[in-house]
Amino acid sequence: MVDAITPLAAQAPSHDPRRLDKAAREFEAVFIAQMLEPLFASLETPEIAGGGKSEDFFKSMLQETYAKAMAERGGFGIADHVKAKLIDLQGAKETARSPQETTP
Repeated sequence: MVDAITPLAAQAPSHDPRRLDKAAREFEAVFIAQMLEPLFASLETPEIAGGGKSEDFFKSMLQETYAKAMAERGGFGIADHVKAKLIDLQGAKETARSPQETTP
């Protein structure tokens, strides 16, 4: 069972670049969605377009879709930094696991 507190790098199999890239892009998409939230909250809906609970639901879906599209097209460059950090963390984890060789 995976512990919720265990970092993603500790859960992922070592050196799977596709999985690391996907995780980094998803992280960036979540970040971008959070950045877009105040922008979407400040928009007023024209009366002809409706409003209410349904609009709030679909507005959040649109916000999430925009964020995913932005992240897939390069976003703000956060995914590259996250991926590099995950690779560093995996390297540190593997170093800690491997037996230290000492030469006389």
